[in-house]
Amino acid sequence: MSPLSAPLRQARRCYGHLAGVAGVALRAGLEEAGLLQRDGTVYRLTEAGRRWAVAHGIDHDDRDAARHARCCLDCSEGVPHVGGRLGRDLLARLLACGAVEAGAGRALRVVGTWPALAAALAIPVVAQALRHPAGSRPESGVDRR
Repeated sequence: MSPLSAPLRQARRCYGHLAGVAGVALRAGLEEAGLLQRDGTVYRLTEAGRRWAVAHGIDHDDRDAARHARCCLDCSEGVPHVGGRLGRDLLARLLACGAVEAGAGRALRVVGTWPALAAALAIPVVAQALRHPAGSRPESGVDRR
């Protein structure tokens, strides 16, 4: 793991997808909600995940799983976040709806609360990871500005 500033550790771009505490929480939330599961070095949508992705126009073509949703080891958190086309699509949607804002360089800022982040992607907030991700204070959301 590399030392990063607090804002970069919270949320940043990694090859076009969401990384840091926010990226890891998003991946864990997708897994806990039963939408995504790890398969070696890649992630695959579950049947429920495929229905969710189709219903919301999210990239669901995982015939080439390594390009669709690879396990990208997060350099600050030491565990993977979602890379590949799925990771880029999720970040693009979060940016487009304003749930995440671009900062300087690779820095991103999650706007509002973790449940709002999940709601922006229509992820059921049964996922504990999206309620109180490690490294964040739930009472203040992720915004560290």
